[in-house]
Amino acid sequence: MDVNNQLLKELLHKTDIAFRALLDEPASLERQSAYDEAKIELDRYVVKFREQLQFRNSQKTR
Repeated sequence: MDVNNQLLKELLHKTDIAFRALLDEPASLERQSAYDEAKIELDRYVVKFREQLQFRNSQKTR
């Protein structure tokens, strides 16, 4: 679980940095793209983590 927590922290940090950079230059396509990519990566992680939790919970109820 520590590995997952560390990865989550890194993804959140990366997304936060990209968002702050976008706030500094809202018209920048490069900043927008970096934020979009960071957010997609974070969203994918969250979806994967939820799926893993659902699978574990379904295994416990069997």
